[in-house]
Parts: sequence; structure tokens; C-alpha cells
Amino acid sequence: MADSRELLLGRIASRLHELFDGSINLADVATKPDADQEQFFLTRALTALTLLDEAELKPEQAGACVTDGGTDDGIDGVFVDEKDRAIYFVQSKWRSGSGGVQLNDFTRFRDGVKNILSLNWTDENANLHPWKEKIEASLKDIDTRIVMLLSHTADSEIAQNIRTRINDFLAEQNKYLGDFLTFKEIDLANVAHIARSRTRATNIDLSVLLREWGLLAQPYRAVYGAVSAQDIAKWFDDHGNKLFVENLRFVIEKSDVNEGIMETAATVPESFWYFNNGITAICDSFEKQPIGGTATSSGVFDLKKVSVINGAQTIGSLGRAKAGGTNLENVYVHVRIISLVGTPEGFASGVTRSNNTQNNLNAVDFVSFDPNQDRIRREAAQIGLVYSFRRGEAEPAPSDGFNVRSATVAAACASGDLRYAVSAKRYISGLWDNIKKEPYTKIFNSGTTAVYLWNIVRIMNAVDEVLVARAAELTGREKLIAVHANRFILFWVFQQIDLAALAAADVALEGVKVECEALALKCLDAVTGVIAVTLPDAYPGNIFKNQDRQAELLKAVG
Repeated sequence: MADSRELLLGRIASRLHELFDGSINLADVATKPDADQEQFFLTRALTALTLLDEAELKPEQAGACVTDGGTDDGIDGVFVDEKDRAIYFVQSKWRSGSGGVQLNDFTRFRDGVKNILSLNWTDENANLHPWKEKIEASLKDIDTRIVMLLSHTADSEIAQNIRTRINDFLAEQNKYLGDFLTFKEIDLANVAHIARSRTRATNIDLSVLLREWGLLAQPYRAVYGAVSAQDIAKWFDDHGNKLFVENLRFVIEKSDVNEGIMETAATVPESFWYFNNGITAICDSFEKQPIGGTATSSGVFDLKKVSVINGAQTIGSLGRAKAGGTNLENVYVHVRIISLVGTPEGFASGVTRSNNTQNNLNAVDFVSFDPNQDRIRREAAQIGLVYSFRRGEAEPAPSDGFNVRSATVAAACASGDLRYAVSAKRYISGLWDNIKKEPYTKIFNSGTTAVYLWNIVRIMNAVDEVLVARAAELTGREKLIAVHANRFILFWVFQQIDLAALAAADVALEGVKVECEALALKCLDAVTGVIAVTLPDAYPGNIFKNQDRQAELLKAVG
């Protein structure tokens, strides 16, 4: 049983990272060992997950509600729902061992809530002070209710002595208003249920107008057809990321792929159906409305408990396009809807996994259409090197050659354009998105030679090695900076040397590598000092995914 529990905790932890990486503030624990930082992340992400479900928030909203820290007075998260007149207080306990929730855990939580209800704002609850105005305004409303949520991954139930104190507190607070305060325990089973699917979207029912529809009756019912993009954009307006609770990811707010979807809708709306992969959704059941009879030219289908399992980026991009004023009147999307009636256990998760992983074309696959790639491969072979650029090709050892990914990262950092270096760190696929346009053509063009790529890749490898070695000597935030700043530092290093000389086959590369290693350490020391002064509370991983922050650092480092 212990093994299965540890496996489950590992899967929950992975889901928490998927949902909340970048949304949980860890600045106050940045100097702690990595294992401790992970424990803080999981505890705080568990708080966010609880609010994600109970208060129906988006991941970034839930992450912003975490108050865990030295002055939280036992309250790890708070959210004021002004619309539904509720204040949520959360205490979370990530327990990987056999220990359960302790009595002092609950009493500290209880007393922290009592202090807030008494408007007793002290140094002990300073982490909650940013919510002071909203809390006090809400407490003035007689209809406001209080929800206390204790979320944990302990392997045992809350002990009876704790339950007694819970009941006593409920009786005390509800003496005059019977529904003023409620308490809810979210145990490991419930945490797993929420984390697995972000809870099924039990409240999302849709009526969908399908044009030129078709029906698949066996072995499981499915219907398909073309749907107006205007209707799809409204789905997103009404339900947001709740549409994608069983998808492998939510909408990515900004990416080159999503920008391309929006551009297609705006510039060639009549071709959108042909260019787009479409949308796949599962639902508990669907039925066709009588209107239209058996004619397949159009039909309205009522869907129960809908979840989109593939096509989140299409839906989100169409929602953004509509919000930005794009006319979607002539845009149609192919939509496939699968009913779960009569399907075996695990069918929904299997369909989700397969729709997102079966032989999908990645952006890098289109690189093979560029004749420059084959030319670079031939040039590399002439000097005894292996260059691989097609997925599935054997990867050469670092001493024998290099691949298109390493060439792309090195060339992006050597491009002189910080945007490309940031993409190499954050979203490398964006550099391959269109082989006919920049940034791809800035990196790979008729003037890009195998010798040049090989030399800058070797410098990149040398810089990476010296940064990894330095990171091993550091702790806390300084270590995280050494890890996350690698592409920023490489960009800066390339700006300090004569890149044109690296196009020569006989360049004395060993000397250049030594110079670049020294420059890399110099830059690391400088950028660490700047961050300590200008961004003392920022998580390093987020700094080096943000172009504006890196531009500021570049000016400061000089």
C-alpha cells in the first residue's frame, strides 16, 4: 500500500507542477535547499488546487491567493468571492510520510480565522493584510459566508479530538446564523480526484449547431461536423479553462502557434477549416434536437458534461481573436464529439492521451523541408561530423557532431536579438514555426554554415558546463540564477566576442572557449548582483522567461 501511495503522491505532484509552475511565489524560500523548496511548492500548490476547485478559479488566480509563509497565522490561502459573497480560508498539509494532521495544525488555523473575523490585524497575520480591504468590506455584508478548507495528503483521517474542536468552533460561529461558517476536509482521495481531472466539468452543458454533420453509432456513439467559430469563441467566453479540465494542458496565453491560429482566422477565414486540426470533446451523453429532422445539412445537439480533450489552443485563440475585434462570421471549425455512454473504464483518459500524443507533428518536423538543413548536413559530413535534424535520427555524441536543437539554441543566442534567445529558453518551437519567415530565416539561411554552427555549439557546451559546475557550488537563489540564466548569459557572452571569426574552420577555438568560460562567470556574478538589488523577491525561473526583465538586466550588466 505504501508503494501505491507514494506513486499517487508523485502523480499528484506532477499535476501540481503542470498547473502552477510560475504561479506560486517561492521568493521567501529561495535560499533553502532544493528539497525544501519542493516541499514548500507542493504545500502551496495544494492550497491553490483547493481554491481552483472550490472557488472555481483559474490556476494563475489560485496561485495568487496563496498566503503561506512566516506570518500567515495558520492560514495558507485566502480568496474573497465578492460575487457569491463568500470568503475562503485554506490550510494545506502536504504529507509524504505516515504523519497525519496534528491538533496544533487545526487550532492555529482556527485561531487565525478567529483573528480575521475579529478584524484583529497583527504582525502574525501580515501575509493576509493585502486582503484586508476586501475581507472587511465582505464581512460588513450579512449574506457573506465563511468557508474553511483543510486540504491534506495524510494517510489517515482527522483524529476525533480534532473533529470535536471543529464541531465546537462551528457551533460557536453558527450560533446566530446557522450557515455562516462551514468546514470541509479535502483528504488524499479528494485531492487525487481534483488533481486528476481538475474535476469533471459537471456544470458545462452545451447546445451545439453542427453543419454537415455525421454520426458514428458503433462501437461508441460520436458525432462530428463544422461549427461556427463565433459559437466556439462564446464557449470560451462563458466557461474559460473549465472546458479543458481533462485536457493535458490549458490555453497557452501567448505562443507563435496561437498567434498563427488568430492570423488565419483574420486573414483567410474561408480556409480556416482546411488549415486547422479541429477540436475533439468528450461528454457524458448527447442527443439531437428534433428541429431539422434527419437532414444532415445542420442539426442542434445537446451535450451533457462536456470536456474538450484536444483543441484548447484553437478555442482559446478564437476567443482572443473575437475579443480583439476579428470578424469570425465566415470561420468554421471541424468538431468531433464522443459520448462516454457504454464506454469501458479508462476510455476517457485513453482517448485524451491518444488524441494528444499519437504521432503528432512537432514544429521541428517542418524544418526538414528547408533545403538548408540538408546542405548543413552535407557540409558537416565533409569535415567528419554528424548533423541530425529529423526526428527519429540517431543523436551524435557531443564529440562527433550536433543536432538541430543545439544548433538552434546556439544560433538564437548568437543572433544579437534578445527575443530569439528568450524563445530558445522558453519556447524553442516558436523558432521553427515558419521556415519561410523570421526568426527561423535569421537563424538558418543560405549563409549559415556547418562550421559556424559547430563552433558556436561547442562554445555553448563549454559555457553550459562551467555554469553547471558553478551552480553545484552555490545554494538558494544564487544557484537558481546560475541554472536559469544560462541562455541569457550565453547571449551576453556572444556579444563580447568576434562571431564572424567563428565561421573559419581554422579558428583557434580552444582559446575562444577559455575566454567565453571566463566571460560567462563574470556575467553570472554581475547578473546575480543586479537581481539581488532590483528583483529581490522574483523567482529566477520566471525572470529568465521574461523578455522585458532580461532587457533590463542586459542594460544593467552592460
